[in-house]
Amino acid sequence: MSAESSLREVSSLEELQQLAKLVDIVYYEVSARRIDGFDGLRDDSDEERSDDKAEIQLMQRMEGNQLAVRMRAVVVTSEGRMVADVAAVFRTPEPVSIPATVAKRFASVIATPVARPYLREAIHQSAVKVGIAAPLLSVLDLEEVGLLPVAAKPKPA
Repeated sequence: MSAESSLREVSSLEELQQLAKLVDIVYYEVSARRIDGFDGLRDDSDEERSDDKAEIQLMQRMEGNQLAVRMRAVVVTSEGRMVADVAAVFRTPEPVSIPATVAKRFASVIATPVARPYLREAIHQSAVKVGIAAPLLSVLDLEEVGLLPVAAKPKPA
């Protein structure tokens, strides 16, 4: 019998929520760079843009009895570029096997609301430290992560 087949399998989001306890928030990267200044030091990737944009990635990793859900945001405005990479680290009492669907749901419904305020604060503070307007990342869309039903679209008249 392999080690993985002897692991307790978590069958639902509710079960994983009961087992997994938040133990740490880890910052992997927090940085900001102004776009103005010395042209000779500007990277090609830092071209001035008229449209602000934010790209957010969500990653997860299970090792033993530790589950980390990591969020990385890259925000580019006309004034600068900010990066924040933050993980919410959870621990279960014993190593468990988590089906992909349960792990994905845990990441979006449980871990993302935990990590997102840290990510937002890191982006905001790094912008302030380099003296540019601090962008505001939107609050978590509860419909998007399935915490609220999708609003019914109005019927055409």
